[in-house]
Amino acid sequence: MSNTHNDKKRKRSRSDDQLAPAVGPHVIQWLGKRKKKVPDALSADKNNHMQMEQILRLLALKERERRALVRYVEKRIDEDMNGGPMKVELQDSDGEYDGNNSAAAASHHHKQQELWPASVTFSNNYDWEPSVPADMKEKYYPSNKIRQRANHFSRNVYFKRITDKDHPAYGEFGLYCALAHAKPGQWLLDYVGRVTLGEDQNTKSDYVSDFGEHSELACDANVLGNEARFLNDFRNTGKYPNVEFNFRRDRNGEFRQGVYVKQVKEAKEKGFDGIKQDEELLVSYGKSYWKSRVDGGDLTEFVWRLPNQPMPPGGKPN
Repeated sequence: MSNTHNDKKRKRSRSDDQLAPAVGPHVIQWLGKRKKKVPDALSADKNNHMQMEQILRLLALKERERRALVRYVEKRIDEDMNGGPMKVELQDSDGEYDGNNSAAAASHHHKQQELWPASVTFSNNYDWEPSVPADMKEKYYPSNKIRQRANHFSRNVYFKRITDKDHPAYGEFGLYCALAHAKPGQWLLDYVGRVTLGEDQNTKSDYVSDFGEHSELACDANVLGNEARFLNDFRNTGKYPNVEFNFRRDRNGEFRQGVYVKQVKEAKEKGFDGIKQDEELLVSYGKSYWKSRVDGGDLTEFVWRLPNQPMPPGGKPN
């Protein structure tokens, strides 16, 4: 995930799953921050010939650490390509979470509340685990400035059951645009959950996202969160991702993970100009997410429908 959605300052774009060749120095830097030993073979690679897959085979990392390392290196390479660190944008989108007593808002809230899973606590506020060191929490959650957000459903999106039998998440929930037109780069809502140290994350949860400037934390919406937990991956839908996760800080300095409409130059869909009302919001979970869930980590068989492609003969695989 990127540290900003201010793509106007970016000169080049890359796929989320690609890495530039010279990754060694960034890997060494990441290992140093985590106080992990640098393999001798990596230290000896002065000309930076080693590729990411080679380096990952050298390192005894848990799957979550592998994902964090890959994303860290992607960010650093982005900075190299674009002339320096990208800043976390200060954006005040708190109004979305303020109370709204209109009849339309009350009706929307009631309809969404009826669908909300009983096993999940709804919240627009991050729940920080006590195990996160106080100084680290203060860096992202300045306690003397934070305002609590109203726990009502978003006016920008809505969720519902997926009734299309060809959809890979048929029968599950999906997240949809409630606006007449969500423009490229527009903030929609934040991905919210319980924040833990990365090494303490629930490895069985399907709702974990990296969190923090160096992916040293994890945000899990498995048992607490808002509608953003219903974002589906674009794979096998026949569509391209139209939203992305980007970090932001609000006007009080709180670090939050926003869901933004993709910028035109970042979108792969030809003629992309934003998201229309009732269109499903789709994101890329990243290859590492699926590789850890597919037998053998081979996605060749897993991906059975590409974007802009019709359903394969015989329909969706069983």
